[in-house]
Amino acid sequence: MSCSRILFFLFVSLLSFGLNAQSDSLKSVLNKLGNQSAHKTDSTENPQINGVGRINIMSDSSIVQLERRTRGFKETKGYRVQIMLGSIETIKSERNKFLSLGLPYSAYLKQVVPEYSLQVGDFASKLEVERHLQIIREYYPKSIVVIETIEPPKFPTKK
Repeated sequence: MSCSRILFFLFVSLLSFGLNAQSDSLKSVLNKLGNQSAHKTDSTENPQINGVGRINIMSDSSIVQLERRTRGFKETKGYRVQIMLGSIETIKSERNKFLSLGLPYSAYLKQVVPEYSLQVGDFASKLEVERHLQIIREYYPKSIVVIETIEPPKFPTKK
């Protein structure tokens, strides 16, 4: 046999011996881990018992900020028409009267300490609120426009 063949066989045998040693040590570590999990009886420590576990996600702060900015909807600033200010009982009864008029506006009760206000509508622009203010003033002449956080506009759905 030539020297290169001997070196090749020697190299292959050492490599296989190293792999066997690594796989044996890996098997022993896995067996130890398996034995430890078999001895645990607490279901919170062993997620295999009840299928519940804990996951911690570590991420960069810029990713977290980006995710928070895109989640849900942002508060929308707009206008509402305040039609009344008074006690909670008065506002609730006036809200029922307003809703019975059949006007196409949502009615909101808002606390303005120590009283409550009745506000109607969700208007995105000053022009839009001024146009609807004239309609509302036919029923409530002392109505005023207030700047509020409004509900986002609803888009029509196809049926």
